[in-house]
Amino acid sequence: MDTEGLSIPEAIRKLFGIDVAKESPLLKNKAMSFVRNKLIAVRTELKVDRKSVYLEADQSNALHNALILNAVFPNPKDVKRIFEDQQYRSQCATVVRRVLTDRGSVLGQALQSQSSEQMASFLANNERDLRRELMPNPFHVLPQVALGDNTTLLHALLAQAASLEPSDSFLLAYLNGDWETAQELSSQISSGSPELFALKTEIDRKLREAHEFSDLLDLFRNK
Repeated sequence: MDTEGLSIPEAIRKLFGIDVAKESPLLKNKAMSFVRNKLIAVRTELKVDRKSVYLEADQSNALHNALILNAVFPNPKDVKRIFEDQQYRSQCATVVRRVLTDRGSVLGQALQSQSSEQMASFLANNERDLRRELMPNPFHVLPQVALGDNTTLLHALLAQAASLEPSDSFLLAYLNGDWETAQELSSQISSGSPELFALKTEIDRKLREAHEFSDLLDLFRNK
């Protein structure tokens, strides 16, 4: 879909049929966060003493995919990393599949659809280009619009099932950046996919780096 030369609100209206001014100013703010972290390229024009922002060429698919991913991963830095880091992208594909297609909860059952599996498969295939191809959208209404600032889809789904599945609690801790809790919970998962094992390995690495950094600070303090 060609959105070159459109403002961010115009592009979102064309991509999702959403008038951000009336329906979701939050969605515009989310899109602008991807401009600020340079995931989405734009050009600016000075008009009547104010800057107007327009999408550069070939940015519409990236914006579309970034906003869909942001429905699950609320931190714009994480979304950008999915675009740039293949290993992290594969790990996030595991999370998407777990949250959107392997749910036993009422919310998860409502979200199960062919598009959910297609989204997970698209994300798991590093040969699919997030900047040039449209990722399947499993949402009738983007969660950023439906839920607003109150919560995120990911946390609503995982928190609902966290008491039932140790792997759900593990994923929730992982995505909250609570590495120590995630490491503790990982010991409760008797078996898992290679992707879950990769998440455990990354958590061990993050904790090791955090401890090494803490030790370094202690060394400087004691000098």
